[in-house]
Amino acid sequence: MADPHIKSEMDWLDYLSVCTYRLGLVLAAPSVLLLPWDTAYPAQQMCFVAAMMCASCLHIYMKSYRLLLQAATWGGLMCAVLGFPMFGLGGAFITLGGLCFKEYFCFKIPGLPAQPLLLAGLWFCLAVNLTVAAQVLAAASALLFLIVSIAKWRMPFHFDIGDKTKYEV
Repeated sequence: MADPHIKSEMDWLDYLSVCTYRLGLVLAAPSVLLLPWDTAYPAQQMCFVAAMMCASCLHIYMKSYRLLLQAATWGGLMCAVLGFPMFGLGGAFITLGGLCFKEYFCFKIPGLPAQPLLLAGLWFCLAVNLTVAAQVLAAASALLFLIVSIAKWRMPFHFDIGDKTKYEV
């Protein structure tokens, strides 16, 4: 997480990574919303893309947290490729939920700390075919993704980067 009061010099890769991360959060909203209605898996694929966009461009100082969130996405993608799409979706949800929890400390959006639990509940409902419950959880989760996405796009780019000297490499 960055320090908003510090404005490090940004290059084009910094701008690209901030945009990619923010676009990943934007894409998460419709992909999660469509999951309970999706029968041909494009919504799951969109969830993977959203998680990969966010995971590949994390601006978190602590290497252990950064790698944990990235590993969840890549491990989930490997599960999906190997024929276990629900386990794969769980990995994407770990990343997306963890990032929403992190973003709560920046924006204090009510309900955002519950996003990991909403996604866990959604995953369970999808796994056992509880369609109505999945639709409700997906709608609530998508709304939170939409709200945090708007909040992220409203803040200056350098807030995402913070102090470049603090990043553990």
